[in-house]
Amino acid sequence: MALELDREVLLQLQFAPLFTGLAEKDVRGLLDGAEVLVLTHEHDLYREGQPVDRFFVVLDGHVELSLEVDGRKSVVEVARRPTVLGDAAMFGSGRYIMSARVLTQARLLAIPAQAFRARLEERMDILLHMLTTMSLRLRMLVRQIAELKLKTTAQRLGSFLLTMTEAEDGRVELRFPYDKRLVADQLGMKPESLSRALGKLARVGVESRPDNLVVIADVERLRDFCAEDEVG
Repeated sequence: MALELDREVLLQLQFAPLFTGLAEKDVRGLLDGAEVLVLTHEHDLYREGQPVDRFFVVLDGHVELSLEVDGRKSVVEVARRPTVLGDAAMFGSGRYIMSARVLTQARLLAIPAQAFRARLEERMDILLHMLTTMSLRLRMLVRQIAELKLKTTAQRLGSFLLTMTEAEDGRVELRFPYDKRLVADQLGMKPESLSRALGKLARVGVESRPDNLVVIADVERLRDFCAEDEVG
């Protein structure tokens, strides 16, 4: 890794789940041999079933994670900063459990898997810390899957929109970061269902405008709507 990038990357890794809470000197040791990649739109990062030679941290941009189900691609997640990609497979079967494709130009930190595991064998304290972190992430994923089944399409879309703003209240304008069809697939709905969900969100002050622009009149009102157990 280039020395001038070291500080920038380390700062971002403070927010990456796998590295959160680790001392800087320990992170530096684990990153020996890592490099920052700048990849273009639709670049295939890895394919489901391939041996894990590297895992990645998203520094900027979006990466689509998908599975093949009955011959059809199903989008599991669209990862963004500071998501870690491929770490579960590295600790598990040794093969990528999903396919990863860059959606927009992305910057990724690529970390050699074999060297990373070898260093962890010398530091069981760090290994246990990382496994605990992965366990917490798994619990969060299970909760997200439950919400996907329990929430209406409008609530799912509203929750997705809320992830794109740090505002706690008031009016915000934001833009869909990628194609709406991909958003629909990610949220477990058809494109036409997403359009209907946008229409329902208009009742709580969400306005869809041209060029993928969305205006939320009141963030707190939308958050309350998404948290409701039942929507009439």
